[in-house]
Amino acid sequence: MNRKKLNILHTTDLHFNKQWFEWIANQQENYDVFCITGDFLNDSKDETLLEQIEWITIWMKLFKKPLFVCSGNHDIEELENEDWLNKISNVYSDNSIKIIDGVKFGCIPYIAPDFIEFHECDIFLYHLPPSDTKTSTHNKTNKDWGDKELSKLLRKNILSPKVLLCGHLHHPISTIDKINDITIYNTGVDKTNLIPNHHIIQI
Repeated sequence: MNRKKLNILHTTDLHFNKQWFEWIANQQENYDVFCITGDFLNDSKDETLLEQIEWITIWMKLFKKPLFVCSGNHDIEELENEDWLNKISNVYSDNSIKIIDGVKFGCIPYIAPDFIEFHECDIFLYHLPPSDTKTSTHNKTNKDWGDKELSKLLRKNILSPKVLLCGHLHHPISTIDKINDITIYNTGVDKTNLIPNHHIIQI
């Protein structure tokens, strides 16, 4: 018998926009799994990074559905507390590997990622898109913000997840691209929107 598909909501780079966090929490009845690929914090907000961490920690602890997250470059700036995401008990964060309904998720850390450890995962969460893709290339400057090592491992079929969820680049040429049979999602960011850019993925 075919299993029911998982409905996954993916978003990224929330940069402490509380309205976006609250919108995500209000979607819990609509999706099975939630994935957020880094950059939760924003050092230009009125709140200190520690205050932001405290608020986000409470938000995550109240989350009822499976929540997968990975760190981004903005999440490690509070150096005394750079592993704060891993201290939140009920979310799957950096270096977590977890199976939900037969789908294996892997959360790859921003600092010193060991991609090979996640080779059995169906879905990767990693802040940086793989380089040389439309998801890693800026839509105005054409600068490539992607991860070269990850790109190489995917193109050589050393790693072959079904889906790669990423972020980092706010204005990619395209929010979806492919390497071989791997679909890459970077939702991008539109700060003027009342809700965060997001993808809904069925697997």
